[in-house]
Amino acid sequence: MVLLLDCGLCIYSPVLLGRGMLFTIELRVSLNNKLAFMTKKSIPYPNCYAKHLGGCDSKSAEHYISQSILEAIGPFVVKGLPWLKQAESKVVSSNALTASVLCRRHNSLLSDFDLEAAKLIKHLKLIDSKETAIELERAPLKLIIDGLKLEKWFLKTFCAVTASGNYLIDGKGHGSLPISEYAVNLLYKDAPWKVGIGLYSGFGNRDRVNAFKGIGFDPVTARSGTEANVVGIDVHFWGFPLRGLFAVYENNHPLEGYRPRGITFVNGSITREIIFQWPPTSVTSDPPICTRVGTIYPNNTKSA
Repeated sequence: MVLLLDCGLCIYSPVLLGRGMLFTIELRVSLNNKLAFMTKKSIPYPNCYAKHLGGCDSKSAEHYISQSILEAIGPFVVKGLPWLKQAESKVVSSNALTASVLCRRHNSLLSDFDLEAAKLIKHLKLIDSKETAIELERAPLKLIIDGLKLEKWFLKTFCAVTASGNYLIDGKGHGSLPISEYAVNLLYKDAPWKVGIGLYSGFGNRDRVNAFKGIGFDPVTARSGTEANVVGIDVHFWGFPLRGLFAVYENNHPLEGYRPRGITFVNGSITREIIFQWPPTSVTSDPPICTRVGTIYPNNTKSA
């Protein structure tokens, strides 16, 4: 960021000095070429779930459902929160969906993922509004979504919801849970994910006529006796269900619907597409086909 101040040019540059310490060096270039340096220490936020990466700064009050998505929805409803009754949906303000689980720096590094998810829900909202084939024909032929960014948005949301305790298991809230370094590394580092970890479609079905008009989420659990591990998140984008799964089975074989190549929408003879782009070597699956009366999954037709 470059600011003009008192006839001088101020350049603010973050400099990392040791793990967990973020300093800002202000370089002032005055008109007579004199230099003055000032060092300002920012206190690291101790409850940032990404603090093991280092470089934390002050506390952030981020939205665990991205603000860009809430803005895309407009007046919105939520469900699946511990302060709501079971199966209850409610209109709330965006201020009700914030949690201080990251520092400002680590939160800002995830903004690209928010934009990709917002782009998806805007388009799903548009497509769902086209009730007839004639209306659908007026919609764009296709939308391209970066699959890896969308997967990371699912993981970002999973971490925020889990760290803030905003989830239910069997209708009960269980409070906040610590986020593992494994999950944080998946989120912030660029290493390829293991096959089977990532985005899924085809785990459920939604009637396109009576779709949930908002965004909802539920935890995905792996159970053993009376214990349950939270391993993923189901998110309903304007009634369209997708899953982020962040653990793999012992045989490392992905479940059906892993990394769909998109979503196809059909009404009469009119077809429109959302295309999820994946790396060329990635394992992918055929896209589900959404109609006004239900969803057809590849090799598995599910009635509404």
